[in-house]
Amino acid sequence: MIILTKEDVTDYVKSRLDFFNTDGGPVTVSAIGEGSVEEDGDGFINMVFRVSDGKYFLIVKQSTAEPRCKGDFVLDVNRFKLEYESMQIRKAIIPDLIPDLYDCDDENRIFITEDVSRLRISRFQLLKGVTYPLLAEQVARYMAANNFYTSEFYLDGKTFRDLSVHFMNSTMRDIMDVGMFLTSVSPEDTVGRPLDPDFVTFSKRICADPAVQLSRQKLRHLFMTKGECLIHGDLHTSNIFASQTEAKIIDMEYTFCGPFSYDMGYFLANFIAQYAAALFRPYKTEQARVMFKDYCLFMIRETYCKFCDYFCRYWDEDAKQVYQHVPGLQQDFRLTTLREFIGFAASAMLGRIAGDIPYPDYDDIDDYVQRHNAKCYSIILNRQMLVKWEQYNTIDEFISDMLTVEEIYCRYAKEYDEQRADAGSTAGQNRK
Repeated sequence: MIILTKEDVTDYVKSRLDFFNTDGGPVTVSAIGEGSVEEDGDGFINMVFRVSDGKYFLIVKQSTAEPRCKGDFVLDVNRFKLEYESMQIRKAIIPDLIPDLYDCDDENRIFITEDVSRLRISRFQLLKGVTYPLLAEQVARYMAANNFYTSEFYLDGKTFRDLSVHFMNSTMRDIMDVGMFLTSVSPEDTVGRPLDPDFVTFSKRICADPAVQLSRQKLRHLFMTKGECLIHGDLHTSNIFASQTEAKIIDMEYTFCGPFSYDMGYFLANFIAQYAAALFRPYKTEQARVMFKDYCLFMIRETYCKFCDYFCRYWDEDAKQVYQHVPGLQQDFRLTTLREFIGFAASAMLGRIAGDIPYPDYDDIDDYVQRHNAKCYSIILNRQMLVKWEQYNTIDEFISDMLTVEEIYCRYAKEYDEQRADAGSTAGQNRK
């Protein structure tokens, strides 16, 4: 088995793709991680190279047993195969939203796809206030088509069961399990992700709340047992390249059969976090802040509604006869999806905010107090979401809770700031 380097990746690509660099011209090579996080993203697991001959722009990705940058966990080296196969399935279902696929090398655990970096990583553009008017429709269509056409609503029973077994992906699933649902709130708890020591005073109270723990374990049980369709498993805005007209979804190594609602919860957690950060991040004008907040709310509402509409359209067109025209069944699907995605989003955010790994949606706020405010607002909202996730009946009920928590938190934060300012002024006068 070879281990690719910048020095030999060009020759490797030429040996695999007979159309690459046929004129012998110059080839550019870079390794993911050499560029900025805005260019290369915030992943740290695989060895990834960008290779271009000026005509073809390629990603060459190799699986290794250890993460590329950090972490002491051991990875399943065969994850590359499941990722490539899942991309093939999705390319057949929603071809415009998946990069082109060129080659998979089982012996060396390498695959080659289109490099879509002509687009931008959406997360880091969102942090700059850039908005994407088509993104809700694009991601909703991706999730709905992928979820429906890899589910038992469409597939025959044997094919669906074989799909579930083939994409078990236990090692990668376990990594996501810990990050999503298990937080260590005491020294004796060695299973979950440890709390961030700089935020432990506030976050521990929420994470140790019995109502929060109960909801996270109920959601974890759904995650572990409810294999309804082939999910992406890591669908966040760092894994979506976008422009004003186009989007491509990448990085599917966490794929397995899970709940219909899971990818939506994981994806929309990013927009809830972006909304929270927008409350406290500096903007050139207050109007710019308001417009970006409105965009985040639009993304949350539109993604959910479009997903359900697309899914039910595919259902009407292509579901098995046994599922056609069953009174109340599609309504139940919409309601279950709503409640579960809210719960999954809350658990994803809570684990990341309270944990000790970077969270770009908040980390770009330079002012410590305002960054702390954004996290505190989020974690209070996450508690509300976890306590109520089984009670929501409409998406607007959830958005109303976001606005209510915002109003209460910002009012108390303002009063606290005023009290600190008054105390500082009084102390100054006393020193005189």
